[in-house]
Amino acid sequence: MKKFLSLVLALVMTMSLVTVSAGAKDFSDDDSITYQEAVDVISEIGVVDGYTGGDFKPTDVLTRGAAAKIICNLILGPTTASALSASSAPFKDVPVSNTFAGYITYCAQEGIINGYSDGTFRPTATLSGNAFMKMLLGALGYDSSVEGYTGPNWSVAVIKQAAGIGLDDGNDEFVGSKAVTREEAALYAFNMLQATMVEYDAKTSVDINGATVTIAGDKAKEVENTSRTDGYIDDDNKMQFAERYFTDLRLTTDTTDDFGRPANTWRFKGVEVGTFAKTADATYTADVKLGQIYSDLGMSDKDEAAPVFVDGVEASESAKVSKGNDLKVSELKFTNSPAANCNVGNGTLVEAYLDEDTNDVTIVAINTYVAEVNKVVAETNSKDAYITLSELAAENGASSGLRANDEFETTGFENDQIVLFTYANNEIQSVKAAESAEGTLTRKVSGKSINLGETKYDFSKMYSVDGGESSLGIDSEYVVYLDANGYAIYVEETEYNIADYAYLRQLQGSSSAFGSDKAALITYDGKMKTADTKDDYTSDFSNYSRDEVQIGSNNSEIVLVKETSNGEYRLKDLDTKNPQISTAVNSFQLRNGVARINLTNKGVTNASDAKQGTDYIYADSKTVFVVGTYTGSGANDWQNANYRAYTGINNAPTIVDDGSVASDAINMSYYCRNNGVATIVYLSVNEDDYKVTGGNNDVIFFAFESGSKKIEDSDNEYYTYNAVVDGKIVEGVKVDASVKIDNRTSNGSFSSNVVFTGADYDDGVITGLDSLGNSGTVTGINKVNNENVVLGYGSSSESTYVVADDAKIFFIDDDGTITEGAVSNIRRSDEDVVTYVLEDGQISYLFIQQYFEDNDQSSSGGRQELTSITGVTYSAPNLTLTLNGTNAGQNYKVTLKMIVAGVTTELGTYTVTGATGATSTTAVLSVGTLASIAASGGIYMVSCGGQNATFTA
Repeated sequence: MKKFLSLVLALVMTMSLVTVSAGAKDFSDDDSITYQEAVDVISEIGVVDGYTGGDFKPTDVLTRGAAAKIICNLILGPTTASALSASSAPFKDVPVSNTFAGYITYCAQEGIINGYSDGTFRPTATLSGNAFMKMLLGALGYDSSVEGYTGPNWSVAVIKQAAGIGLDDGNDEFVGSKAVTREEAALYAFNMLQATMVEYDAKTSVDINGATVTIAGDKAKEVENTSRTDGYIDDDNKMQFAERYFTDLRLTTDTTDDFGRPANTWRFKGVEVGTFAKTADATYTADVKLGQIYSDLGMSDKDEAAPVFVDGVEASESAKVSKGNDLKVSELKFTNSPAANCNVGNGTLVEAYLDEDTNDVTIVAINTYVAEVNKVVAETNSKDAYITLSELAAENGASSGLRANDEFETTGFENDQIVLFTYANNEIQSVKAAESAEGTLTRKVSGKSINLGETKYDFSKMYSVDGGESSLGIDSEYVVYLDANGYAIYVEETEYNIADYAYLRQLQGSSSAFGSDKAALITYDGKMKTADTKDDYTSDFSNYSRDEVQIGSNNSEIVLVKETSNGEYRLKDLDTKNPQISTAVNSFQLRNGVARINLTNKGVTNASDAKQGTDYIYADSKTVFVVGTYTGSGANDWQNANYRAYTGINNAPTIVDDGSVASDAINMSYYCRNNGVATIVYLSVNEDDYKVTGGNNDVIFFAFESGSKKIEDSDNEYYTYNAVVDGKIVEGVKVDASVKIDNRTSNGSFSSNVVFTGADYDDGVITGLDSLGNSGTVTGINKVNNENVVLGYGSSSESTYVVADDAKIFFIDDDGTITEGAVSNIRRSDEDVVTYVLEDGQISYLFIQQYFEDNDQSSSGGRQELTSITGVTYSAPNLTLTLNGTNAGQNYKVTLKMIVAGVTTELGTYTVTGATGATSTTAVLSVGTLASIAASGGIYMVSCGGQNATFTA
């Protein structure tokens, strides 16, 4: 006897726990299909197919014309059926041009279908379940006249016969008067494939008062099958419908699926369509006693050794399914060494199967796990769309066995989405979006349940809590994600917001002389903040009793900061990690764009490869880095660090050992919400020991000629410039007067065209910038073609570069006005000053400062050539030189270069205007601090108008 527990039917159907091979068709709405096995098989053999858009539309209703097509596809096969046509209209409302005319004509001639008394067929009308069953019975060989499928009570006879041979199996809610849906039609046709055909010994048709009556000698009898096809569906010497009409279709009924469930495997033309679990005889969604299974299966004799499978792996201990046995499935040994019981509990789908012929029971347990979508990959010409998952650690320590590279072919999911999944045989078996609820935590019972408001949620066996269950705080707001049975499987604080994270610098309690509770914080965006706290937290954080605590100390804390209704703040400690990065033996490496961050570098043969190392974490596009930089060897110099924030590993700075003997270690504190991917990282870095470069891949160019005088208002002192910000021209960009970057600016005032990255803003004013790697400035440019340019044209260091297809080209005039152009607009010039940015060796940005003849002419109209450069002296930050042979009012571009070991590096370009009434012009250029390079054989050079002069700093 079979017992169906309706409570879990939705789960079984929704999760679609079937093993589908490459032969099965994938529909875009697979998740909406209830009768997956039927649809997969019927669509594979071409009886009912999907739509051109890739969907199946399972709940669309079937029309009478479409039903005729299905019957023809079943009897004739899709290829032969598609060639059917009608020479004349079979019914007065079915012209020969009707899409279904051929199918309707065939079925009418074979006596499978009938029209209405008014001579119509009504092909677009919906078809009732009774009418479709009548068609299927006719195709199986049942005669309507003999079997009583005519007259006012025809439907009673039809349903009695259809149910008797199992045509409605799988639909426990069959109502014959309702219109048939597409997936129901697939189910009934699928059942028909396995149904036995019938025939009659003799039938005679006689005319009685003008009516044709069929008289049969006997009732319908099953057709015998003595051919080779017997056993293709059922080895019973009977002719199943598919054994006659679909001889390329095979059914194997004694297989198991990846979970260990008894299953059917279908193959068509030698290719597996899929393996589909049989319907369980008893089903549960939590742990269950073996005696309960005995009772629900209606057994009269016990099974002493029923095999038990958990997620596809057989348990070491079999189950004794017997009357009154109070042992639960979870109490059975799963492994003997190490000793462990079966992982079964709330949310576990437990299915029991009974072989009534042998009295053998099989018990299968399938756990639902929770994960975050880690990657979404779109379909390509060679591969279907797929996702990868990152499993969220269960509080009980159990794991599905999911691997980072496991892929699941599907669409419709997003990165970071919380999903439910099942896993067996080293494969993801199903993925489903998790439903959720939100509310205030009002009660929690450790390991058992939580209450959000008035609603109680029992934990799933595999439940996970962001930050650990101990981090749950009463009166905090949470999101609870539910499995298909309503159990809580994942809990996280509502609206995870990176802005709520901060590094805890120092605490003050009300017991102190100040008499108030406060916390000193470094916020997620690198700002210093002092907050009034709801409680005195000095006793909660053992390392914070008095002084400021440096990032990376043994008990340093990153905290979650939430504002209460009265404006005070509540602090919650997080699972902060503080790796001890010793300078003597380790090398820290954080590289822009490289997801893996090395915390140590012991034994690494290629220190430039940040993918190597013995201790590491990962970062992604959401990871926030807060980096404090300082200089000096004093014990407390770190307290003077300047902090900047970066979002995403592609925007993070590169931080590596500069090769010098380090006096300070890297100090680091970080927090991972899950699975080793950093949520937020705080770093304290001594720039005397470590090189900090790059960060934020946006490109920011400033036209120095457009710079304003210093502007002061009530809040700021700043300069304004015409600029290019991430590919767009922006006028009036504000730069704080205190900004200094790599000697390229003094108090926010640029002395040449410059390009940076990593802008920090405060109220619309740039307060910080980073040097941009792979960029430079040269004098001279020439266009080879629309794909190549020569930089340094007219000099001894000409270099040809490929211009990327999507490169941005900008031109700057003498007033600092910026216009956008194209490679075709580039002119040949040995004086235009070019600032460039490279990406993958190709030019991604060109900023060309053009100089025109009207600014480069002497008063007599002739061009004046320089004769020499003399009097070059340097006293930081000024470089003094004399240009000989100048003409009044003519602009001269002076280039400063550094030459070390034969490598020339341009440091900047400066404009000198010829003095009036003289042929020599002395100029003082502000070039910042120049490093002493004489000891390594290096020199500095100034160049202008074909003349050069060298000096040392």
